[in-house]
Amino acid sequence: MPVWRRYLVREASGHLTELSSRLFDRAEDRVAPLPDFAGQCVDVVSAVLVAEQGQNPTLAEMSFTKLYFDAVGFVDRGKRDRMIRLMLESCEDRRCRSGPVTGRSGCDDAVRRAGRARARLASEFGWQPKPAEVTEVLHRLDLPVSSSIPFAVPPALVAGVPPHPAGGGRSRLH
Repeated sequence: MPVWRRYLVREASGHLTELSSRLFDRAEDRVAPLPDFAGQCVDVVSAVLVAEQGQNPTLAEMSFTKLYFDAVGFVDRGKRDRMIRLMLESCEDRRCRSGPVTGRSGCDDAVRRAGRARARLASEFGWQPKPAEVTEVLHRLDLPVSSSIPFAVPPALVAGVPPHPAGGGRSRLH
């Protein structure tokens, strides 16, 4: 089953422009910079698409992320490391979710730390799309607007889009 990634960058005008996954990977791997993004923080839509042989692609995952570039145009390593660290910290309370939190050794602190990490992740590395942006992303990805969207979006933002499958979608920041 083919799986591929597509990236869209939100320009200052609000329009979304395709960014080749090859160019993005080269900037992230520090092989070739993206000079147009040097020293900037840009809003990026990352989509993972999958398709069965002969079938139309479906959206497996979508994230709306702030991506930082260094002065040369490579993905900023320090910011990337911080994002990964916050992602790990945001999971710290998972062992406490299986039952009552009160009285479990370290759970109260883990819940507080994980909550702070999730809040910092959202403020430093995430952006909330407007309804028109979600629609534009789906059109740019050649997906029907009625597609199930595997990411967390307040229901008011996506009028007419069916709710997430059982278990719901999750915000993904990468």
